[in-house]
Amino acid sequence: MDATAPTGDQDREYQRDFYDRHYARRAAAARDQHVHPLFRSFNERAAARVLGAIGGGGWGPGRPPGRPPAVFEIGCGEGLLGSAIERLAAREGRALHYTGSDVSAAALDIARKVVSGELLVGDASQVAARLEPASQDLVVAKNLLHHLDDPASLLHTVRPLLAPGGRVVAFEPRLGCPQFLLFNVLAARRERHYFAGQRRNRAAFAAAGYRVVACDLFSWLPYELAFVIRPGLFRRLLATSDPRTIARVSSADDRLTEAIPAMACYAVWTAEADPTGEKS
Repeated sequence: MDATAPTGDQDREYQRDFYDRHYARRAAAARDQHVHPLFRSFNERAAARVLGAIGGGGWGPGRPPGRPPAVFEIGCGEGLLGSAIERLAAREGRALHYTGSDVSAAALDIARKVVSGELLVGDASQVAARLEPASQDLVVAKNLLHHLDDPASLLHTVRPLLAPGGRVVAFEPRLGCPQFLLFNVLAARRERHYFAGQRRNRAAFAAAGYRVVACDLFSWLPYELAFVIRPGLFRRLLATSDPRTIARVSSADDRLTEAIPAMACYAVWTAEADPTGEKS
């Protein structure tokens, strides 16, 4: 690792300062992303992967009365995935309780405009200490583990939050995806563990006492390269609101992921606590 790269408290401070500046600069772009029909569809497809992982009683008759499933997203940023999770659950007539956390207060200022759940400032260990043990049916992390020097420590920290049958879902970028290779070149200091690959994630889950129950591929088209960057050219060019066009693009994305898996954007890890597992 680069000797100049920040670690420990310095790393958390660096991340907080960086993302506060980052989200302050891109607030207008974030507003565009939240309302862009095609990009909303991408995030709702990701949300479907999240909600499909709810284990245990789920929304079924085994759930204690009066307690909807609880979802805790670590590093929720500007609320793109969190708002999609809430939208999708509401569309299906399913109640849930969403909690999001982020080190950046500026990110949560944007998220509060679109997320109705609870939003907490702080890193995962700080926020986890404020949540009840065994209270979360899902813990979600998107684009997070590869930022961390010790992803197993994070996974171990949130493990006590899982309710019986609870799971962790982690979206992690894949090395073969051109858009993430570009992001890595442009943001090498923040992405210094990116090239460690998926073996690092599997080892982190095992070290934190989890059993990986699935690792699926998600998305092939460069949605995030096209829509997340601040210049709005792609958002304007691809500003369709036609449901049939959006459905065709989504279907093409799924077919390309299946046909050319080496270039898929994400590996979606689903894991549950292993009662025999211990952090090494």
